[in-house]
This record gives sequence, structure tokens and C-alpha cells, in this order.
Amino acid sequence: MSSTQSREEQPKCVNLKVVAQLSGVSIAPVSNVITGRKYVSPEVTQRVLEVVQQVGYTPNQIARSLKKRRTTFLGGMVPDITNPFFAEIVRGLESVALENGFQMFLYNTDGDVSRENTILKSFIEHHVEGIVNVAPRMSEEKLYSFVKSRLVPMVVVDRPVSFDDPFFGLVYTDNVTASSKLALHFLQKGHKSFACLAGPLIVLNVCDRISDFVGELRRLSVPQSSIFVLYGEFKFESGFRLMEELLEFENRPTAVFACNDLMAWGAMEAAKRRGFSIPKDIAIAGFDNVFFAELMNPSLTTINQEKFGAGVIATQILLEIVNARKGKVPIGAESFVRKVTLQADLIQREST
Repeated sequence: MSSTQSREEQPKCVNLKVVAQLSGVSIAPVSNVITGRKYVSPEVTQRVLEVVQQVGYTPNQIARSLKKRRTTFLGGMVPDITNPFFAEIVRGLESVALENGFQMFLYNTDGDVSRENTILKSFIEHHVEGIVNVAPRMSEEKLYSFVKSRLVPMVVVDRPVSFDDPFFGLVYTDNVTASSKLALHFLQKGHKSFACLAGPLIVLNVCDRISDFVGELRRLSVPQSSIFVLYGEFKFESGFRLMEELLEFENRPTAVFACNDLMAWGAMEAAKRRGFSIPKDIAIAGFDNVFFAELMNPSLTTINQEKFGAGVIATQILLEIVNARKGKVPIGAESFVRKVTLQADLIQREST
């Protein structure tokens, strides 16, 4: 084929067979040139590469992977990619995946259990090598059943799970200790009435954050009548609405713990719109320490969680399990940790 041949004259469907025909060789040496698996003479290699460049051939990685029943794909699923907390975790996932030659299928679940099930099925159909499942809302029984099926390894992030399995990993932040730190902080600031703006109870982290925040207050002799808990969603709008409701209380709390920073942001805007000064009239704290927490006015007191780091650790664990599954190390090996508990720290800023 002449190097001056126009793109319009070249085959529309360019595959290995076409490249081989135009190079004047069989398919095998073309495949070896592209993959580098076997030696091919310099003359043939140069001829093949010239044809590849001229026709714009790109290997079909998905087709090759499915043929081998092995892929270079990992699955990632998060409840809400617009939430900066989950976006930072995803950055961590992708960084490790790309460093190790993997690509990620990323899905948004919207916190819907039926959607989670659909996505897991899709991952199986696409033969992903492993799955990082961030804050799933499906029951532990369903998670355990999926892992025990041995269809694909899984690492769960930001969700407490009690079972053990060599095909399973867990990266979880100590929500309990963190929430008690915040309760003590409010008490040290002299507050006597408190509120917690919580996410949905189906999210097990919510239970941990509420129970220890309230438990620490009760342990330090705060009466139950001085503690209020309102439930919503982990969104700005929900925090705004719940704070508006809270401000109508006859005995309005002076210290508010929102269970994530988006809710805390909404709560702060609702309080400011009603003319309240933060923290003079009402102190507000969040959880997660997303990027905008320090930029808010006033800057937000919050609990810092590892986000990017959690994604990195989760993917490292997953790839270790994947390698074990491929026989590179024994599947039951104790040479790596499959469960990691991360610590959370209180970041004190202007809002409290």
C-alpha cells in the first residue's frame, strides 16, 4: 500500500487481518509486534508498524480480554459522584488502577439497592477482575452471598462489614471515636443543648456517628431531653431543610452536628438566612472534611476522613486479592492485610 493512499481509500473496518494483508505477512507476526509477546524480525516489525500508523489501527482491548476470559478492567461503584467525598475516593481508586495497567468502569448508584444489584450484574457480564464497592446500601447478607459466589473479588469502602473471606477486603474509618471527639469539643465550648442532622438509617455509618455522639453526651451527664436527632439525606438541600425545622424548636439547640459536610453547609446557609450568627448563636460541625470545608464562611469545623488515601488502599488490597486469585500468591496467604481501619481527626475551625 502506498504511503500516499488517502484515508478514504483505506478499509473502514481495520482489524488484525487487514493489517496483516497490507503488511504482506500472516496474522501471528502482526499480533506479536503489537503485543510484544514474541520476537519478530526488525524488517517485519517496521513494515507492520508503518501499516498500523497509516491505517490508524487500534487494538480492541475488550474483545481480546473477553476472548482470554481475563480483562484489565476493575469495577468501581459510589453512591453519589457529585459528592466531593466520593469523588476524592474515586481519584484514589483510579490512580492505583492506572499505575498497574488497569482501567475502571465507574458507576453511580444513587444509593439505590436495586441499582447496586444491576451494576454488580453488569460487572460480572464485563468480566471485571475485581470491584471496589463504596458505601453500599445492600444488606450484609447480600454482600456476603456475592463474595462467597467467588464470581469476582470485592473490597468495600466506608461501610462496616463483619464477615471475613479471602476474596473480600474492607477499608473503613473509625466513625465511633471521631464522633465522641466532636461531642467533647461541643461540651468544652460550653454548649448545653445539641442536635444531630443525620443521613438515612439504612447507611450504617449514620448509626455509628449518631450513637457515639449521643452516647458521649449522655455519658457526660447531658439529659436526653437536650439532645435532638433529625433524619434526612446526605445533601445540601436536606441540611438546609432540617436546620430550618430545627430553628423553629422552642428550646433551640446551640450546637449542631451534621453527619456530612454537605448537610453542614446547607445547615449553615439556613441559619445565616434567618439572621443567626455562627458560632455565636449556633455552632455547626460536619463530617468528612471535603475540599470546600475550609473555604466556607465561616470555615467549617469537621471530622477529617482519609478519602484519596482510602481509595488508594482499597485498590491495592483488591489487586493483591486479584493476584492471589491468578495464582501469583496463595489465595489464603496472610502476607497482606485485607481489612484496614482508618483513623479520623477533629479539625477545629471557625464554625464552632
